[in-house]
Amino acid sequence: MKALSFFTLLLLIAGNLFAVDIESYDFIDKLLSIETPQAPQIFEDAVIFTVSGSYKKVGIAFSHEGFSKIYPFKKLLVPVSDIQNLDENGKNAPETLRDSGILFFVYTVPPTLKNLEYRLVFDGLWSSDPYNPLRKFNTNTGIEHSIAHVPPRPEPAPNGAEPFGGVVFSYRSENSGEYVTVAGDFNSWDPFMYELKETRRGLYTLAVPLPPGTWRYVYYRNGEKFIDYSNAAREYAKDGSAVNVAVVQ
Repeated sequence: MKALSFFTLLLLIAGNLFAVDIESYDFIDKLLSIETPQAPQIFEDAVIFTVSGSYKKVGIAFSHEGFSKIYPFKKLLVPVSDIQNLDENGKNAPETLRDSGILFFVYTVPPTLKNLEYRLVFDGLWSSDPYNPLRKFNTNTGIEHSIAHVPPRPEPAPNGAEPFGGVVFSYRSENSGEYVTVAGDFNSWDPFMYELKETRRGLYTLAVPLPPGTWRYVYYRNGEKFIDYSNAAREYAKDGSAVNVAVVQ
């Protein structure tokens, strides 16, 4: 039964999320644990908004986007319990989902924001969030905005030696879904052995345990070799080609 709700929810929320691992059961369990509309809930880099399902259409717009785009809420479907899911003969009926009476929206917070200012649209009428007591009055417009505080998110450590005894390689891109690897004298310059994982939209990282010493490396993106431009420590060969340098103490 969990698998049914799992894949159905994936279809419902896939368009809203990039950084959150929507294929994790922890995330699905978080959604399914919501029993009543409530104040915004934080999950990793995302915020889950919920309202009553008694409205026909509900949308949300954000201050940092100039309230120029309204994102629609969707029905939160939950699996029918085993007792409810019996046919007239007392046998298990085909697995089904029911409307929980809650509408929800999940939004991945841009990494530069510490707070989300937003407004809701209930059946065409703008409003602050009735389930969220945190609000801010805009003196310029005379409009009340709801506030969702985002917990501090640690920045990825810079490329270089790390206390765990190795190197944290990180690469930022404007694109999601790229194939990024790192090669160096620690793996005989194999361009396929170590793949960086996309931990946030456009952010690829990988921690490689290494003993003390000076290590040289380069990146490969979709098979194309390039250096780490965020790391100024480099060495150059006679032909002018460059490699990056990381030192483990």
